[in-house]
Amino acid sequence: EESLDEQVMEKALDYIAGADVLIIGGTSLVVYPAAGLLNYVPYDVPVYLIDPKEVNITSGRKVHVIRKGASAGMEELKEILLKEK
Repeated sequence: EESLDEQVMEKALDYIAGADVLIIGGTSLVVYPAAGLLNYVPYDVPVYLIDPKEVNITSGRKVHVIRKGASAGMEELKEILLKEK
């Protein structure tokens, strides 16, 4: 478990709790406490994970996975979000 500044974590939780969409990029979702931030996203907020590798998601919530590198993944996400408008 990594140690992060408490104020940084509190600010991150505030931002995530108020998010309209959460985009996660390039992580295995196993390093805490950052990996646990996914649990603070409201359930009606869409979550997108961009990573070329397979990621084990254990949060029990729906996560839209884009298995591409960052640039190609963000381009695909842009297309997805524009279609949803």
